[in-house]
Amino acid sequence: MQFRQFQLESHRRTAWLLLCFFGLLLSLAGFVNLVLALGWRLLMPFTQGFPALFFETNTALVMFFVIGGALVELDRLRSGGGVRVAHWLGGVEVSDNGDGLHRRLLNVVDEMAIASGQPVPRVFVLPREDAINAFVAGWGAQDLALCVTRGALERLNRAELQGLVAHEFGHIEKDDLPLTMRLLALVWGLSLVHGYGRNLMASDDDGRVNPLAWLLGVVFAIVGWMGWLAGRVLQAAVSREREHLADACAIQYTRTRDGLGNVLRKIWHDQQVLAGRMRHPASDMIASLLLQESGHVSWLASHPPIESRILRICGSVLAPLPAPLLRLDAVEPRHTPTSPGALLAAGATRPMGAGSARADHLAGSGTAQAGRQEQQARLERQQADREARQRLQGRVGPTEERLIVLALMMNVENPREVKLWRKVGEGVHQPELILQDVAKLLPKRRVVEFERLTSSIAQSPLPQRRALVEQARDLLRADGRVSPRDRLWWLALRHRMGMHQRSGQAFMRPLTGQGQDLGALSPSDLHHVRTMSAYLARLIPAEQTTSGLPSANRAWLEAVNRRLNADWSSQTADPAIGTDADALAHALAGLQELSWVLRPQLIKAWVEEAMNHSPQGLMSHETADALRLMAGLLDAPMPPMLEAHYKGD
Repeated sequence: MQFRQFQLESHRRTAWLLLCFFGLLLSLAGFVNLVLALGWRLLMPFTQGFPALFFETNTALVMFFVIGGALVELDRLRSGGGVRVAHWLGGVEVSDNGDGLHRRLLNVVDEMAIASGQPVPRVFVLPREDAINAFVAGWGAQDLALCVTRGALERLNRAELQGLVAHEFGHIEKDDLPLTMRLLALVWGLSLVHGYGRNLMASDDDGRVNPLAWLLGVVFAIVGWMGWLAGRVLQAAVSREREHLADACAIQYTRTRDGLGNVLRKIWHDQQVLAGRMRHPASDMIASLLLQESGHVSWLASHPPIESRILRICGSVLAPLPAPLLRLDAVEPRHTPTSPGALLAAGATRPMGAGSARADHLAGSGTAQAGRQEQQARLERQQADREARQRLQGRVGPTEERLIVLALMMNVENPREVKLWRKVGEGVHQPELILQDVAKLLPKRRVVEFERLTSSIAQSPLPQRRALVEQARDLLRADGRVSPRDRLWWLALRHRMGMHQRSGQAFMRPLTGQGQDLGALSPSDLHHVRTMSAYLARLIPAEQTTSGLPSANRAWLEAVNRRLNADWSSQTADPAIGTDADALAHALAGLQELSWVLRPQLIKAWVEEAMNHSPQGLMSHETADALRLMAGLLDAPMPPMLEAHYKGD
């Protein structure tokens, strides 16, 4: 692509189109004067000449509406600048929080700012937009905002991301943003002429219409509409030329055509297969700012046909290019901030005191190296967890959210469950990436993500919630058996989806007059607590073994029953054998009807005894998850000692 030649041609065409725009304004005033002069001659055929200041008044009136309306619209558009537009479309500002995709974007923006000699704008990501697109908004260096969609961030490689960002910096360098806003304001002013004519044609409060005013209104309405339409055509033509100019600038900054060329090919593929449309309802209002607008190209389109852009950039119309999700092999370092790996290396080389030196001498260099490797592995695990969470939280489609919930609940090592999960995920773009991200979560994150997603899905219509509960039921029993863990997670999902209500009952009403202490429970309430405790004993504080209920679990159950002034041997069934589904559901319903005072006490008793019977007083992640799910099932707050398990990294 001969980008300098295209730049000169775009500048000449833009200057010509702007002259046409002002010529349109003068032609509009002249046409109004001509029509009104003919009307005056028809109405007053025997008069000589025209009234004083006839043409001056008509011209001033047209200019007042067009220029005055444009100035008012400009003042409105100036408020807030580009940052306001970014927030308006749901943009989230990007910071160097360790996320690999965000860091890569910030580095690319810095590089293109240097290449173009422009100030660095504030960078935003549109997390709800799967389409590949971007735009830059603002009036000057102080309020510039560059927005990139999540689809572009996750589906473009580094060279393509450079091409996309370079295109937006081309708009900044060539002052396209103020020009776009001014043209938008002028078109708005032209529309006011049409509006003035419509007002003249309207009837008064008594329903009467002034014939002369109506005729004037017809003139202004028709001429104003024609002027507005011509203004829109010129505005679109100017915008198309500026897009070609920005494309040429992108080639100049990156010194390669493959980056932006492949971006446009991927957008073309999305438009053919996925429609490539942005989700936000206001995206059509900023279509002229986008890298490429969606929909059919016409003479009112603000962007050139995508084939012609590819032809100019690549020399030929290359075929559309699929855009799958990409994975970063490594997190690149930030240009200015220090990465966690660098901090770790600095800590490893920091001078040590005499006591530390003697300790290292006794432990040996091998132990120190192992400690550093362990710390490095922990940092990498935390980094992978943060990136996985951000990607999962960026998936906001209803089907995607349901798939993540099911992935959090199931056993990824069970081939039958995985097979059924894949069947549910048919039609979702690369569902395997969801499984990979769920696997990268730290164990303590699973229930937290489960609660976040189910809180969102709980706002969905009832048929969708019921379908999710049924899918989870089928998934967890895909291998012909339902483990205690599976049943607990399914009960929690059912509760959070609002499927736990009894027929004709909006919610469980806790009974009153139950006392203030667990040791004074009624026989029926005590039976419910003992049944649920026996069920949890299969999960707390260790997983069940093939030899029956482990001794630690039996000890936990006995300690809980002592708090209840109950004898474990009085249970109707051995907890190692299990509790049937009906008895469990009946016990859960009974616990949900306990008073607000007793339920937190019960959760606290379970948690305290779990810590007492866990190695070194540290609960396993499975134990903590089971207790947290139970707290949710009983709508009771977590005790501080359980809540602390989920704090920190």
